[in-house]
Amino acid sequence: MVRQAPSVSSSRTGHLDLPATDLLAWAGLAVVNAGFIAARPLPNAGLRVRALTHLFDAGQLLFLGLVAAGTAVLWTRFAPRRVPAVAALSLLALVLAFLFLSSDLENFALRIAGRERADALRILSLFALAQAVPLAHLVGRRMARPRLRWLAVALALTAAILNPLILPVDYPGLHALVSWTAATLAAAALVGLRAPFTLRVAPRRVVLGVLALVAVATVALEPVNAVRVELTRLDSAILAAHVPPWRAPVDDSQYRHIPIAPELAPWFASRADEPEVAASEPPLLPPDAIVLFFTLDSMRAEVLQNPRNRALLPTLHRWRDAGFYVPRAISPSTVTRFTLASLFTGLEVPQLNWARDSATQGSLVKEERPRVADLLTARGVTTVHVISQFELVNHVNKIGRGFSEEIEVPLQPGDRLAYAPAVMDAILVRLQQHRDGPLFLFSHFMDAHHPFDSGDRRGHAYERHVSELANIDHEFARLDAWLTEAGLWPRTLVIVSADHGQAFGQHGVKHHGGPPYEEQCRVPLVAVGPTVAARTSPCDLPLLDLSPTLLDLFGVAAPGPFIGRSLVPALRGEPPLCGRPVLSTTWDVFALLLPEGLKIIDNRRKRTLEVYDLQVDPRETQNLCDGDPAGCDQRIGLLRRYLELHGAIAAPR
Repeated sequence: MVRQAPSVSSSRTGHLDLPATDLLAWAGLAVVNAGFIAARPLPNAGLRVRALTHLFDAGQLLFLGLVAAGTAVLWTRFAPRRVPAVAALSLLALVLAFLFLSSDLENFALRIAGRERADALRILSLFALAQAVPLAHLVGRRMARPRLRWLAVALALTAAILNPLILPVDYPGLHALVSWTAATLAAAALVGLRAPFTLRVAPRRVVLGVLALVAVATVALEPVNAVRVELTRLDSAILAAHVPPWRAPVDDSQYRHIPIAPELAPWFASRADEPEVAASEPPLLPPDAIVLFFTLDSMRAEVLQNPRNRALLPTLHRWRDAGFYVPRAISPSTVTRFTLASLFTGLEVPQLNWARDSATQGSLVKEERPRVADLLTARGVTTVHVISQFELVNHVNKIGRGFSEEIEVPLQPGDRLAYAPAVMDAILVRLQQHRDGPLFLFSHFMDAHHPFDSGDRRGHAYERHVSELANIDHEFARLDAWLTEAGLWPRTLVIVSADHGQAFGQHGVKHHGGPPYEEQCRVPLVAVGPTVAARTSPCDLPLLDLSPTLLDLFGVAAPGPFIGRSLVPALRGEPPLCGRPVLSTTWDVFALLLPEGLKIIDNRRKRTLEVYDLQVDPRETQNLCDGDPAGCDQRIGLLRRYLELHGAIAAPR
């Protein structure tokens, strides 16, 4: 077998060889990233932080370019003649894929193939994706001709530009693969191109030495926290998730000396052995109460605060004005299944016993503690779950375990989920069938989930999103009219909230499921019924207060370990319980909101720290950690003590 040489001509002839084009291609990726960094608003970044962000990103990509160029040189000089270069490249890509891409594919494999076949699908996917690199090399070599090579470069440039825009929620391995594939295609296509100028040996070595020094420094040295925050928000900054010093484990023991203020101390104590909390007296609802609990996917708090949305959401606004309204409740997570799991168990997301053995990425099949539906069903309450989406089915993940009835709304051909009209049809049919006795019914409306294509498809993403919420509002109007016609409102209470919020460009993202910034962790909460006093909460409240509230409405005591406190006294007109620290989390990112308005964010995956004063900086643009490292350390310690004292563990990836 004839060996394929990685170089077709020498730089001494004035033409670029493969080591030179490797370095040039990775430098091109650095230029693309520099454009993204320059275009992004970096609210926390002054000139120094912005310059260092550019330097570290460019230096790390140049480091990869130097590694690629050095590998090509070593292959040329020392590789066995019978081994084709493309075969070696294929093997190298496969090894790196198993090291850095495997975790990115785990959830995909579980979702598609289930527990039994997930490993097989993951391995097959790794093999297939890894071949993108040697395939790019072969295609680039075929196109290393006048005119054709520029088409290959254009394709590589397109891939590099699209890379930060696809899969925007933490897929570092996939982003690295796209970058490597793009660089490989461009490098192979540019081999043989006449160089615009040449350097003598001595100057060339000086230039390479300086580049190597800068590149190694950006990999070996840990940048300041502000630079880490900005780098890790750019998905194509591919070494930010893999540089060894940044990935050192967090040592919580250094924070155990952090003092806890006396007014906060009761909320930091473990509740594992607390006795159950008796239901409120007198009862708010009659013995045959009907409680309807609805969560709307991705409805952030701002939606019901924005006066421009009143005409589109008349029913929600009417319920808001007639009932108990929390303008900015704090969701326990920015991920649907985490929030619902927390609400139905009454515990913080990281306190739960998560498992990876289902097709839904994270399940509670190993969590034995009771759910709200378990406790209600045991007390004779008819509990009904009207299901709009497969992941919420009880037998899949046990999040909503304990409902006496589960009604799966059938999907229309071509639909990925059941939309509001079909869900409300199922709800009304079930309500018509109910006669005497108490009833608890829950449903999660998925209509307003990204990509915002089930409502008005015109306008910006936010406008399309609100139009989808308007579809749900129309169905709530149907429910309102039916309850009035059926004469059931006197015994009914309706609770509406959301699983999490949604970003529309804030903090550089257009999705949810990321760090618990305000736009993702703040949601509205409305409770309306004839026995509910019309008022607005004077303070922000945790959504976890709903867990004991749902039990209290039916006269059922709440387990002592429940984190939240019943809202029934507040629904009756008493002041709500303010002044509590509240946790919100996603994956291994934790945010603690303190009563005085400070918000502490500890991103353990990316090892970044953020503290914001929401009283003066509600948009979280000025990270106090940058100007006050000692104060930041104290506050981060407070968050970690909260996690430790509540027995929290990291949620599943």
